[in-house]
Amino acid sequence: MTRDARERLAKRFADYRIARRLHDVPPHEVYEIALDGRRAVYKGDIEPTGNAAVEGRIIDIVGRETAVPVPEIRHVGDDYYVATWHSGAPAPDASDEADEAWARAAGRGLATLHEETEPLVDGYGPFRAAGGSLRVETADDWHGAAVDDVRQRRSVLAEYGHADVADAVVGFLRDRPDAFDGAGDPVCCHGWWTPEHVAVSDRRVACVVDFEHATAAPGEWDYLRTVTPTFAARGEDATAARRAFRRGYESVRSLPPGFERRRQYYRLVNGVYYLQSLYVQDQHGSAATAERAKRFRARMFETMSELG
Repeated sequence: MTRDARERLAKRFADYRIARRLHDVPPHEVYEIALDGRRAVYKGDIEPTGNAAVEGRIIDIVGRETAVPVPEIRHVGDDYYVATWHSGAPAPDASDEADEAWARAAGRGLATLHEETEPLVDGYGPFRAAGGSLRVETADDWHGAAVDDVRQRRSVLAEYGHADVADAVVGFLRDRPDAFDGAGDPVCCHGWWTPEHVAVSDRRVACVVDFEHATAAPGEWDYLRTVTPTFAARGEDATAARRAFRRGYESVRSLPPGFERRRQYYRLVNGVYYLQSLYVQDQHGSAATAERAKRFRARMFETMSELG
């Protein structure tokens, strides 16, 4: 645990103990701790791009205002939060498979998050810490917010020689102001609704963690941010589970007309994010990272070429 984390906890809590590290991937670190003898979780920033305080506020609001089960927030600091231990949360080393049972329940859970947060969200883009509301300080429409999202990732990509990708996607979307027409109103999107963050038990979502990627966007953006990393890589083996996820989602909330047309444009926005994450999270060796980056680049330029 970093010295900053110990100082943050000591300043707020008189009786705390560090139990074990749960997760340590930039820009955050996560630890199991004990507060007054009770199990809890600490998550704090370790890099400037971290947003643990905003995440803690989002989890708190989701827990109070929706039926989606999340850990109870005990305290939110300027750059960290502490939550009560949730027995139903995904285990740190869990390798749950996204099978049909998980997919059906997870689809319903994601749609529930979207349906019940729509009245709470007032715009598109990144969330800001704002007391008891989900405040957004960005564009009034999703097209503008999507372009802003890509543009803001350019500086990181430039460090690794990929500024041209961000520039190409920004220019491509600017020339197509109708790309996301019909996408729907903004909701609280989780951003990474996969088995390591969404536990399912008895055909229901048991607990959801890790809202660090949350943003205000159309629900279909979040739907695709789940489907792509969870099912696409498994190809035909995941066909039944992918269908179950969609059926589960649409049993609560329908995807809007035109979704299939917009899907390719979302691939560009999400592709820039995935490319940045390769370097920010630094989970692969240099050779593997370079190879993955090459594939991401090729897919994005190929998509733009296909869309014309």
